Amino acid sequence: MPFDHLADTLAKLPASPGVYLMKGEDGTVLYVGKAASLRSRVRSYFQPSAKPHGTLIAMMLPRVHSIEILHANSAVDALILENNLVKQYQPRYNIKLKDDKRYPYIRLTVREPFPMLSVTRNTERDGSRYFGPFVHARATRETLKVLTKAFPVRTCALELSAIGNDYRVCLDHHLGRCPGPCADLVTVEDYAPLVQGVMMFLSGKTDRLLESLEKRMADAARSLDFEAAARLRDQIRDIRQATELQRLDSAAGQDYDVIGTAIRDGLACAQVLMVRDGKLVEREHFFLTDVEGEETSSVVAAFVAQYYADASFVPSTIVLIEPVEMQDTLSEWLTQKRGARVTIHVAQRGQKREMAGLAQRNAATILEQRAANVVYSAGERPELRELMEIMNLDTIPHRIEAYDISNFGGDIIVGSMVVFEDGEPAKSEYRRFRVKDVQGPDDYAAMRQVIFRRFTRGIQEGTPMPDVILIDGGKGQLNAASEGLADADYARQPRFGVAKRYEHLFLPDAADAIILRKDHPTLHLVQRIRDEAHRFAVSYLRRLRDRRMNTSILDEIPSIGDRRKRALLSHFGDVESIRHASLDDLLSVKSITRPVAQRIFKHLHSHRD
Repeated sequence: MPFDHLADTLAKLPASPGVYLMKGEDGTVLYVGKAASLRSRVRSYFQPSAKPHGTLIAMMLPRVHSIEILHANSAVDALILENNLVKQYQPRYNIKLKDDKRYPYIRLTVREPFPMLSVTRNTERDGSRYFGPFVHARATRETLKVLTKAFPVRTCALELSAIGNDYRVCLDHHLGRCPGPCADLVTVEDYAPLVQGVMMFLSGKTDRLLESLEKRMADAARSLDFEAAARLRDQIRDIRQATELQRLDSAAGQDYDVIGTAIRDGLACAQVLMVRDGKLVEREHFFLTDVEGEETSSVVAAFVAQYYADASFVPSTIVLIEPVEMQDTLSEWLTQKRGARVTIHVAQRGQKREMAGLAQRNAATILEQRAANVVYSAGERPELRELMEIMNLDTIPHRIEAYDISNFGGDIIVGSMVVFEDGEPAKSEYRRFRVKDVQGPDDYAAMRQVIFRRFTRGIQEGTPMPDVILIDGGKGQLNAASEGLADADYARQPRFGVAKRYEHLFLPDAADAIILRKDHPTLHLVQRIRDEAHRFAVSYLRRLRDRRMNTSILDEIPSIGDRRKRALLSHFGDVESIRHASLDDLLSVKSITRPVAQRIFKHLHSHRD
């Protein structure tokens, strides 16, 4: 039997809600799914009498080597967990909402000691929290402006540590929009509640947030702390003002979203019509990939789950043209997210039915126009056709991969691969490389290794190959990449290099550089792709560098976690001062007990340089 290796797993599946991860032989997550009953759902994939699966699922099943089960308390919890795991693993066989960079998001860098807020049109898998998309950029910036009045979280891009920052405060501090972490005017502990308030607001939990602040204001007034009560009163007022800017809704009319979806050639388009106060205020469309053979209801369910996961506003009603899988679970999850009842309404007649049909027809038209453009970019991106001619390619390049190397004095060397499809970034395809066994800052050896690893693995796994690759560098880097391709037995790969200084293009077998005028659209596209590869490499290098610099001998001491480490550094300033401290000095630090102080003293004095 083809699935005998899974028989034991299938026999022990529970009839409870949860998430299942189907994995390949090497442990790669191929597919993530949710279920109200894991036993019924997972077994249905492997029963001969089961309804035929979509094309991609049918292709995947023979590759499934193991199944991992994650339990959930409810079907709603399973839905949330599935969303998070699809974002984390980007499984090959899941329906995925393509990143749409047209609309702004609010970004919160939660992994920093002092998180920062910013508006961006690009979402990355960098550990930050992204809220949106917002329809109007101007309203988004106004929301951010009012929000920082209520919660003065910094909006600058300075790299700050937990302590030891000696920058000069900016105008935002003097305006009361930033507490000044850049000058050590606020501690990480005092800054954290501001970040928590921002996250609650942007997650739509404003009612709970306002309730908490109103209670604190009442407590402050009862304690005769009128100054604190006044600050909380102003904060509540600012939050309500920001809420009105964010939600753009009104009790005078209905608020609902209408979703229509169409599928063509393995690609789906979903259009959202946004009705606020009874008026159609905006429409937007999104593409979903990996939908081969899927039914429309499955695509719509996947879109609703992924689109509203980080949506800035969830309306009271979502209008669809047909029922979807686990509709009650989706409605319950959206209700939790909104904090009020959300109904998924399947329109049968009337104005809502007409609007659902309109959204569906619009989505189909968008796919038709996309297909009519011959690889899409041929009509709208002449620079890709120009690149095809420069590179002597047979077809317009659909997939371009760009590579860059970045190093920290040769101690840490990394490589980046970014992917552009039809002239736009495909961020889910980006890859980072930690370069190994290269002595010193040898960028050529590093480039050769990165290219060899990418194409060797690509050949083995059958992953999509690029139409052309771009190397950030001149002849030297291009030759190194050519050697890596030869080592991987993929020397036929079209490629070119871009020299930074003069922005000249180099082909492998051409003696002279190709020089494009500075305002040439093709050069602008090449520069954009090259700069993105460089940014991606530098951000990875900076993360590894900061991780190394933020470790210290304190991390080696048992019982010294982040909280005690911060307390020690805040009290003494640096590790050397802690080393010279007496036991009594150590005991004067909050949360340091005598056994812990003795352990610190012994460890530091037995590890002298």
